Amino acid sequence: MIKKLTMLALAAAVAMGTPLLADDKAEDKPKAKRTNILAELGLDKDQRKKLNELGKGLREKQAELRKNKDLPRKERAAKMKALNAERNEIMKKVLNEDQLKKYEEILAKRKAAGKKKKPQDK
Repeated sequence: MIKKLTMLALAAAVAMGTPLLADDKAEDKPKAKRTNILAELGLDKDQRKKLNELGKGLREKQAELRKNKDLPRKERAAKMKALNAERNEIMKKVLNEDQLKKYEEILAKRKAAGKKKKPQDK
């Protein structure tokens, strides 16, 4: 009788504990919503073509920089920051005033959202 009760208690413990061990599926977790900036800005075909032409070399440089694991992290980050500044200059050449204003607002929101996620240094 004691064996049966022990087995029953063990089975109940396993049955109740199993859901706690299950992994949460990625689809159950809320995803961060990151919109496509170019779609949000409403670029026309000419603007998209200019951006593709001007940004091609920049994208290649960024890809090479990401692959280069020999560079120290800080140096790679500084170079990436310079490439991002270059990208912003390209955007300024292509966008009209309203689009540029909206672009800067989007970047500011993203920057603010990034700061919220990082732990505060004391």
